[in-house]
Amino acid sequence: MTRIHFLTPEQEALIPEFQEKWKRIYLSTQPIERNRAKAAVQGAYAVMGKPEPEVIFCSSPRAALDRLQAYIEMSENNSQALPEEQSNDLFEVLSSVWENIQFTNEKQLITQPLHDLLQDILTDLFKFLEKHIDNCLPANFTLLDIFEQSYIGTFPIGDTLFTKIFEEDFKNQDVENINDLFNQFEEIVSESIKETFDLFASAIDECLGFFSGRGFLFERSLKQAIKKILINKICCLKNYDDNDAITTSLCLLSKKLLEENPPIIIYKYIINCILIDYAISELNYSYNPQKWSALKGLVKHCGCIFTVDNLCIICERPTKILVNEDNQIHAEGETAIEFADGFVAYAYNGTYLPEKYGSIHPTQWQTQWFFEEEYNDLQEVLIQGIGAVRLSEELPLIQEEVEQEVMGEYTLFKLGNKGVKKTNILKRVDSQTGDTHAVFISWMEKTIQGAIRYANQNYSAEDFPIPENDSVE
Repeated sequence: MTRIHFLTPEQEALIPEFQEKWKRIYLSTQPIERNRAKAAVQGAYAVMGKPEPEVIFCSSPRAALDRLQAYIEMSENNSQALPEEQSNDLFEVLSSVWENIQFTNEKQLITQPLHDLLQDILTDLFKFLEKHIDNCLPANFTLLDIFEQSYIGTFPIGDTLFTKIFEEDFKNQDVENINDLFNQFEEIVSESIKETFDLFASAIDECLGFFSGRGFLFERSLKQAIKKILINKICCLKNYDDNDAITTSLCLLSKKLLEENPPIIIYKYIINCILIDYAISELNYSYNPQKWSALKGLVKHCGCIFTVDNLCIICERPTKILVNEDNQIHAEGETAIEFADGFVAYAYNGTYLPEKYGSIHPTQWQTQWFFEEEYNDLQEVLIQGIGAVRLSEELPLIQEEVEQEVMGEYTLFKLGNKGVKKTNILKRVDSQTGDTHAVFISWMEKTIQGAIRYANQNYSAEDFPIPENDSVE
């Protein structure tokens, strides 16, 4: 059994070089050169065949939001005055500014050339990557080949592949039924993999026989899953769909305004530049040099950009920016981003935080905040920052709000009722040493037996042994 490679060892070895090259641009805190920034925007509009825009500069996203709101109010003949006092905290500013913007008609923007520029390049690039994957896959790739390659680690199956088929075939059915089917499928996989691959494939064939999307497995789901894995590897991302801190907070507050006036978040563009640059240099991607040059100019010479009609508002770069090892905006107990005018942002692993959380170190976050928090993404951040062990020790104090299942040394806390549907907590108190072990468990493990098996296989067999008196298979 030979593992399929979509990149040669030499190509994989060069990936960090491209990541570091573009990371240096992202982390730059040097003031932008306004002449070059203006020329970059005008050049991008010209490449897309659009008239030259009006370009203005602002010291921070807060100042840009003020200018954008003033422009919209003027164009809509809205007499509402701007707030006299503005907060320096990103969460408060976005809440007050974006929610106060009102539209008096349903006009649509004539053009969004900066977004279209990136989209044009990516559309062609993704088609190229799919052809590259096709060329790497052997002819007549079978279901047996898929599971053989998955078994030796070429690409995963499960969430990234079969969930799509479940969603397609059962999108109008009860979610619990879909999860049950998925669990049944996993049981067949687990049992069959102990035998020969021939029997394994037969079991999967039988399991999938009633799915109308079976052909979709080969033609779309598999290739899309491989493409996502390939992109994540090149861009150094755990999840290619992750939004950066500013995008996440804006989406929560004004979908309508974002749809009509989405900001250019340079971080997102830089991630794509890593992919494009690598594909051009190492995969022989045939690109449009004019469009690629225009995109590089935007990323290298501009901060975030807000556009409306034929107006472009370019923000200065921050004077401070902190990221984690995955290049997500991140800080603990301090600001993650600061601008010269005092505008700041707090973030935890790429998720934007209000000051009440961000200014306090996660070791001092309170479990009760998790139950009081309204937004699901902030709930997720709180439980990750507080940690499974401390949560498991403090949850019993408010157990009326948490579903629990107990078996011997183990307790399973189910947090789905709070909207965090992908997180449960398994706690074990060692009866001999008194040590507490706790981990986060996949939402798909519905029983404590399944949670124990998950922890045993994915975390530590020593810390989470399968009870001798209970069958956990």
